[in-house]
Amino acid sequence: MKTLVCAACLFTATAALTPAQPEPATTQNGTWRARLQDTWSRKDGERWISFQLDQDSDRRYGMSIAFSELEGLGARDDRWSASNVGFTVRRDAGTLQFQGSFDNGRGSGTYRFTANPEYVSAMRQRDGTLEADDLLRLAIHDVSRSFISSIEAQGYRSTGLDDLVRMRIHGVDADYIGGLRQAGYDRLSIEDLVKTRIHGATPQYVQDMKAAGFAGLTVDDLIKTRIHGATPRFIQDVRAAGFDKLDIDDLVQMRIHGVSAAFLKELRSLGYNDLDVDDLVRMRIHGVTPEFIRELKELGYSGLKGERLVQFRIHGVDADFIRDAKAAGYKDLTPEDLVDMSIHGRRWLRKRG
Repeated sequence: MKTLVCAACLFTATAALTPAQPEPATTQNGTWRARLQDTWSRKDGERWISFQLDQDSDRRYGMSIAFSELEGLGARDDRWSASNVGFTVRRDAGTLQFQGSFDNGRGSGTYRFTANPEYVSAMRQRDGTLEADDLLRLAIHDVSRSFISSIEAQGYRSTGLDDLVRMRIHGVDADYIGGLRQAGYDRLSIEDLVKTRIHGATPQYVQDMKAAGFAGLTVDDLIKTRIHGATPRFIQDVRAAGFDKLDIDDLVQMRIHGVSAAFLKELRSLGYNDLDVDDLVRMRIHGVTPEFIRELKELGYSGLKGERLVQFRIHGVDADFIRDAKAAGYKDLTPEDLVDMSIHGRRWLRKRG
């Protein structure tokens, strides 16, 4: 459900308590660059483009803008060329007016930012000190008064400008916060809100994990599963392969080391039905593949336990090693013999002789 707010009433309660502050610069100038080839479409099909705004060598900003916001430009071909181009972007914090040209889709020129006096007054009442660079950043990332009011209505009343910008950049809005609250995650820190958004631990993902049997996970666990791919789909595949009593740490460990559902199914087809997660991880780390097991079986070494297979790999006992030993006249070697032979080499041969 969307949160309805009154942007015009924003911050008035603190106005009488705020000491006088110097006015920030209401206009700023700089240069811009963009490439019409550097565009993308979001899920709703709307086309976006990236601009780089420079004031000097130390103050550079990236700005993503929907073409629908570029008043006077409109949708253009990727190789469009034109001179004396002018277009405008209007935000609550102020207006950016662009002048320049495009050559084969590459645009550049100058811009002028003019702050919105009503916005400046409201933000100074809220935050006290407000620098010119703050105003430009707030405009670039469209941190509007309605956005701030909606965030405050969710209980985040002391959110600083840097955090508001971060939330706007990463799509942490009132609906997102409300969705997490309904999913059981209330009063998360700004840091956690941003991290869940960056890594895709969304309210829908929380519901999907609950449906997979993992309710009440910590934020760190949710993020961990997303980073490493221990997703509901992976959980379903692992269960289908016969492993249905695993916790989150087990699932994450399996994903980190490449213990896939296909790997599990192949091992089961070879008779390995009782391996635990630690066994599986060690086998993957040391390269105990189904193919390795099949080659050993063809040479007469079947039914080896997982720890013996890992020992073989660690000490270089593979199919070629066994064939070489047999070619040298060493028949009927036990697994222990093969490991000793690999470790001790000539000393073992002399002992056997």
